[in-house]
Amino acid sequence: MKKLPTIVDDIALSKLEIGSSSADQNLPPGDWIRLLRNYLRMTQAELAKRANITQANLVAIESGKVDPRVSTLQRIYKGLSCNLSVEPRPQKPLDEILRGRARSTALKRLKKTMGTMALEEQAPEKEMFRKLLEKRTDEILRDPRERLWRKDDDG
Repeated sequence: MKKLPTIVDDIALSKLEIGSSSADQNLPPGDWIRLLRNYLRMTQAELAKRANITQANLVAIESGKVDPRVSTLQRIYKGLSCNLSVEPRPQKPLDEILRGRARSTALKRLKKTMGTMALEEQAPEKEMFRKLLEKRTDEILRDPRERLWRKDDDG
């Protein structure tokens, strides 16, 4: 059985921010490292030693030639007396993403049914179809066993 979100899960999810709050947060890791290192008046050699990595590796990271692992970033930031925070930033509200997936699932199911009904000239009008779609979407959302992210689905 699928585990339902707890109150603690709901609180954590509610704290997620959509997108980023400032353009500065979109800087690549190498730019952040260089900014912090320069501000702290630390040389690349000093930081590399504090982070237990090679200076060549630090140069490659700062220049953007290497995409470092999270564990490497943690060591570098620790060497800069900083903590590394990795957290998701949803592109839009999670409820909106979930409803969109449920609606897509409902639409696929209704299209199959409507194809059969159209052959029998029993297809509902547009407004009735919209109401059916919303009703099916709501039913899917209420059922925690519904799978919304199948391999053959897009998105």
